[in-house]
Amino acid sequence: MIEVNAMGKVCPIPVIMTKKVLHENTSGENILIRVDNEIATQNLTKMAAQLNIKASVTKLNDAEYTVLYDFEGCEACAVLNDSSILEQGADEYVVVINSDKMGTGDEGFGKKLLENFVYALTEQDRIPKMVVMYNTGVRLATENEKTITDLKTLQNKGTEVLACGLCLDFYGLKEKLQVGSATNMYRITEIMRTNKVVKP
Repeated sequence: MIEVNAMGKVCPIPVIMTKKVLHENTSGENILIRVDNEIATQNLTKMAAQLNIKASVTKLNDAEYTVLYDFEGCEACAVLNDSSILEQGADEYVVVINSDKMGTGDEGFGKKLLENFVYALTEQDRIPKMVVMYNTGVRLATENEKTITDLKTLQNKGTEVLACGLCLDFYGLKEKLQVGSATNMYRITEIMRTNKVVKP
């Protein structure tokens, strides 16, 4: 049995850790994932359902859970390393970010969510073709060290990273661009018109 210790890891890290193990599990061993919150168990069981893997959750106490991926008699096991299964919805896509936070509510928490989103992009089986930032979204490529690092990772993997030049000028960030290149609103409009767009 393979064990994955995701105790203390926040979403989406437990799922990412487990997905990496799934890629490497060529022998079809059962996988036991340890987490410390119920939401992580729900995310892990949802992924198992998408991949037709039998999963069971055990609550050890209020701060410790295990999720067992049971491959015994599982027909999907033999082809789990096939990218067609692990790469769900593998069409090309473009990510457009128009803010330095994700969703509404607490501003600090919204910024943390967006950091997690950008990191999660680096761990996808199919990374975005482009990441386009405008308005306060350009701060992700100029002021936020965490997202700058993750955007560089994406860029090194082949993602084109673009920031609105007008927005960089407006916020006084033109000289602070750390990753990617500046672009114009005509190009941004063209990209959004001709590609599948994902927005956080």
